[in-house]
Amino acid sequence: MTEQQGGSSAQTAEDLRGQVALITGASSGMRVALAARRAERLQELAQRLASAPGGETLTIQCDVRDPDAVQRMVRATLDRWGRLDVLVANAGLGYRSPVVDGDIERWKVLIDTNVYGLLLTLKYGVPPLLERKRGHVIVTSSVAGRVATAGGAAYCGTKFAATAIAESLRQEVGPQGVRVTTIEPGVVLSEFQAVAGYTPEILAGMLKGAEPLVPADIARAVLFAIEQPAHYAVNEIVVRATGQAYP
Repeated sequence: MTEQQGGSSAQTAEDLRGQVALITGASSGMRVALAARRAERLQELAQRLASAPGGETLTIQCDVRDPDAVQRMVRATLDRWGRLDVLVANAGLGYRSPVVDGDIERWKVLIDTNVYGLLLTLKYGVPPLLERKRGHVIVTSSVAGRVATAGGAAYCGTKFAATAIAESLRQEVGPQGVRVTTIEPGVVLSEFQAVAGYTPEILAGMLKGAEPLVPADIARAVLFAIEQPAHYAVNEIVVRATGQAYP
């Protein structure tokens, strides 16, 4: 078997310097466009990132449920840097309630954000990658998109949908040089739990004393995926706390 057939000549990792990333739901060395609904959170984050050597940021107030706003977000990124290399579809929220007790207005916001907003982000954010025949799409799903739980019907449904959307996109754009990675975190301590209505008892039941993940742990998984050489596609990453047995 030749060296080429055997794969013993590994390609080098992707160099992220100078690349442009657009991240939704953002409330280093890369140029990063941060988009979210809460402008004050974006400014706080941009100020922190400004101290990173070689990094540049652009903050964009955007509701991913609004097609016009999503298109403006992509245009603003391209106007600033003339290219897009990494699209991180991270905007989303949670909600826990038994089906019969569910708040129908919260259901609508949840579905519009986690599913419709994801589709809009991909519809308008992926074409700049296809034009260059390279790039990387990161879709934030959840272990809730693999394992349904009592009280999680609406949220789990949106995350099952997110995982399916990402897989369909992978099949569509992979042959054109664009990689797609679905990130499926377990319990990650953030303000997400408070917004979603997770009680301390729910988290304790999931973790059972295990040390939980923090956002930096998920960022490490994202970096692992996008740093791989162009021929190497990490399509799905499930990240749980070591001791988290369920879900």
